[in-house]
Amino acid sequence: SPAILRLVDQTFEAGFDQALGASPAHIGVNDRLPGRVDLWPLIESTKTEEDKNWDDPVDLVNEAHHSAQLANKIAAEIRRMIEAGTQIPDEKGNPRLMHAGDVLILVQRRSTVFAEIIRACKAEGLPIAGADRLRLGAELAVKDLAALLSFLATPEDDLSLAAVLRSPLCGWSEDELFRLAHGRKGFLWEALRDSALHAETLEMLRDLRDQADFLRPFDLIERALTRHHGRERLLARLGDEAEDGIDELLSQALAYEATDVPSLTGFLVWMESGDVEVKRRLDGAGQAIRVMTVHGSKGLQAPIVVLADATSDPSFRHNSDLDWVVGDDTNLTLPLFRPRKAQRFGSLAKSAEDQDKRERQEHWRLLYVAMTRAEERLYIGGALKPKQSKPDAVLSDQCWHTRIEAGMRELPGIVEAEDGTLTLYEKGTPKSAEKTAEAERWADPIPDWASRPAPEEARPPRPLAPSALGVEDAASSPPPDPALRAAAERGRILHALFERLPAVRADDR
Repeated sequence: SPAILRLVDQTFEAGFDQALGASPAHIGVNDRLPGRVDLWPLIESTKTEEDKNWDDPVDLVNEAHHSAQLANKIAAEIRRMIEAGTQIPDEKGNPRLMHAGDVLILVQRRSTVFAEIIRACKAEGLPIAGADRLRLGAELAVKDLAALLSFLATPEDDLSLAAVLRSPLCGWSEDELFRLAHGRKGFLWEALRDSALHAETLEMLRDLRDQADFLRPFDLIERALTRHHGRERLLARLGDEAEDGIDELLSQALAYEATDVPSLTGFLVWMESGDVEVKRRLDGAGQAIRVMTVHGSKGLQAPIVVLADATSDPSFRHNSDLDWVVGDDTNLTLPLFRPRKAQRFGSLAKSAEDQDKRERQEHWRLLYVAMTRAEERLYIGGALKPKQSKPDAVLSDQCWHTRIEAGMRELPGIVEAEDGTLTLYEKGTPKSAEKTAEAERWADPIPDWASRPAPEEARPPRPLAPSALGVEDAASSPPPDPALRAAAERGRILHALFERLPAVRADDR
């Protein structure tokens, strides 16, 4: 959309350390495409409150957290646009109703806001494709299945059995688990086996225990997922995106069996020795919201793009990062902890300065990628970090939100709402108006030459062909009688001799 391209040009007008070379100047393919850019006000950082209940998860993010506020706002805006019947042009320029698959949400890194956006979209009932990259060992569905395998390998593992009972595989409540575990004598499996309750759970665990010594790890996992409806229960609780982790676990089980003697204990050790990262392809997510990093979105596009965390500032990074410093006199590369600015001298200071410059350039290139993923609508928001919310803190020019706001205020037609939202809106030309303009263009009378036949062009003279018999020679027929056929064969042989004999000595011809 020209509205988005004009904002990109204005934002990068200063050059930014030549991150993009010269200042860009874009020309849109469709200069009549409608467009809109919304710059939301930043959400203030909130203090992390201590957990009120001792049994709350340590990584619990409450609704008052600034990341949760931002995620809820994004999900609510997507829900509002869908319910309002927002129309966007299709490939032919005709309006159609938007759906969730038209939305691409971008973040700079997979931080707290990344997980909160997925949670908020699920809470709003929006179809979402999940994360673009996942660590196999960190997936909840994989953890539940790993706990099941650990119990099957060691029935005395009370913690793994308790995790299985509380997981979607069994669906126990906290109270049911407490009543079974509290006051028991012996192992948890013995208490469950002697209990008259939960016959379905006991039947599943007994069946899997009976097969644990005979089935390969892949077959054992597949038995729990299919025969005992484990896949169905996990997806019902965790969402469709959990299927990627489950499928990858099955793939890892097959890969293990191809290299080692398949055993349950060996597979558990093999899983703990390495953490597999699964990269998912979200370029064809259908009618589901895509959430990914800006770096992972290169080459993709969407009618509606939400840039979620536009407040990251490179100046707040590298407190204790490990940098590679190259000396001036040698080619030796040394790993050193990054010192403070007052402790940098000589080649160390120059190396740190060069690295800062490279990272700033990459910082702005990522912003360019993020803004140009949007076809028609672009929404920019963010939540301030605790360091940025201090009373004396000022957002630097390195912050994406600051630079985009400065670029928007230089453009005409900006509307500022009461809540501080800046909107750049360009209506565009509807398809019917394009047809009207095209008809007016051809409203002049048709010139007389359009109804006359074109004059016949002069043909070039026929090239000379001394050996040709005439025009009919081009499509001659085979010789009609044996005498002519013999003459034709004699001529073919003579021409072959004329072609080959000159290269042969006269005595050998």
